Amino acid sequence: MKYLGIDYGTKKVGLALSDDGGSMGFPHSILPNDVRLFDAIRELITKEKVEAVVMGESRDFSGAENPVAEEARTFATRLVEAGTPVHFEPEMLTTQEARRDFEGIRTSGHAVVDSSAAALILTSYLSRTPVVEEPVPTGKPQISIDEFLKIEVKMGFVRTAERVEDTDKLLRLTVDFNEPNGPRQIVSGIAMYVETPEALIGRQLAFVTNLKPRTIKGLESNGMLFAVGEGDTFAFVTPDREVPPGTAAH
Repeated sequence: MKYLGIDYGTKKVGLALSDDGGSMGFPHSILPNDVRLFDAIRELITKEKVEAVVMGESRDFSGAENPVAEEARTFATRLVEAGTPVHFEPEMLTTQEARRDFEGIRTSGHAVVDSSAAALILTSYLSRTPVVEEPVPTGKPQISIDEFLKIEVKMGFVRTAERVEDTDKLLRLTVDFNEPNGPRQIVSGIAMYVETPEALIGRQLAFVTNLKPRTIKGLESNGMLFAVGEGDTFAFVTPDREVPPGTAAH
């Protein structure tokens, strides 16, 4: 998760960005606090794919708010209303700390100071925020049960099987689902998984039966073989006992 750190001042605003994992802040830039500030920060948020903002909470040693605090909160509210979450982090002493870089060497120039202060504010917040590991996708996107129920899988008997001319992988099958219009023609790329096409004749296999017809090598295919694996792990899906053709899988 990527963060933007903001050290808000009445004249200048220091900015810092975190690494993609959201573990540390790094000085980025400084912007003048003028009418273009909000749009400039929104552009940076979009460009850098920032998911949240951390702003310095300006208070003095007694805990009272500094004069700039109210203006900073108003600016934060605008960011939230634009869809970006904002977190506040106490910024006491960050400006003084920023006058030395992260290894203690003196720096010069307010631009460096302000952006480094933003980095310190951001790093302080991130150090107290557990890093959430993004889950690694392990498969296709999840679907709802309603989407799954749209898929129709039925058991059918293979009545004929032959190779499609000029191809190495395709077989043309006629499959009986006990439908009024008779067996369906289904073209399937499984030639490499059978010794001969004739070995499939008489077998009861599972097919997806509610796909829109599509033309493959000039042949209309009205379904798709339902199988598992590929290569050495390829296997047909069959019932453990014979069932009437057209029986739906659940």
